[in-house]
Amino acid sequence: MKFHLPPLAAAVFICTFGVGSGQTSPTIDLEARKASVANLESHIAQRDSRLEELRQDIATLDGRIEKRVDELVKMLADTTDSQDSKWRVSQMKLDAIQGLRRSVELYAGKRREMTELIKKGDEAALADLGKFDQRINNRIAQIVELSKSFPAHETVEKYDSEGGSYWDGYYNENSRISEEWKQSRRDSVQSKKQRDEINEAIREDIERLDQRHRSLRDMLANRNPSDSARKLYTQELGQIDAQSESLKKQLAEIAMSTGGATRQPSLDEAVGLGQLLDDARKDLRSDLSTLFRLYDEFDRARAYLAGLKENLAARKAWLEKNTPAEN
Repeated sequence: MKFHLPPLAAAVFICTFGVGSGQTSPTIDLEARKASVANLESHIAQRDSRLEELRQDIATLDGRIEKRVDELVKMLADTTDSQDSKWRVSQMKLDAIQGLRRSVELYAGKRREMTELIKKGDEAALADLGKFDQRINNRIAQIVELSKSFPAHETVEKYDSEGGSYWDGYYNENSRISEEWKQSRRDSVQSKKQRDEINEAIREDIERLDQRHRSLRDMLANRNPSDSARKLYTQELGQIDAQSESLKKQLAEIAMSTGGATRQPSLDEAVGLGQLLDDARKDLRSDLSTLFRLYDEFDRARAYLAGLKENLAARKAWLEKNTPAEN
């Protein structure tokens, strides 16, 4: 990565170190040049400290987001609709799954930005890809966990007897469709719809990964990629293999799931749960926006620091070459 000095700073640098002309300025002595190196080292130390602060801020916020999402998913996965709540909990789960899908898209978009930087030579960003992959995999696993929590089909008597009476020698029984059967029917419809959608989405993801795998192997074998691109593609192949195996495992888990939610809230509890989730979604959207802003700031700071270090190396090399040897 090249570091470009502003025009005025470049002129001072050229005057001071004779870059481009092969000549040194008669008004600047070696001690001044050594002092400029010391100043630049202090500058680099300061920017290094700032970079570490950003790294810690990102880690702290990222950890808080993951902890909160885990808590919300577990709370929903342990909850199922009751005859009082009817469809409300199921709808909350569907909304949460949509939110998790959007989160996957946001992380995937940020990951694509990082791959473009890597192709341009920013190999330091290679280490970030695994972090984004981990978050994407976490969200997919959370989607699967919620999908598995929808209740499986149960055989429930459709009618409740309300007694009967005899008329003209015949017994006539009065009955009505039971509330339990209605709830079971609602649960079954929601569960099948959601599991079908998740299964289809996972199969599409597996197919996209397979296509990407074939494309990367072709580029490595036939396109003569740059060193940076070759490192990226090689790492990507390993990550794709791991993601594909994970998705296939999750398909099997969904197929074998019988529903694990046990807590059935009352209507008031379900309404309160919905309000809690609404507030949590707002917080998470804000936190995620802040997290990505910090990622962008961190990447700019990292690139700037790399340029300063390259500048320092050039200055030290010039001094080593031009400082008179001691007798």
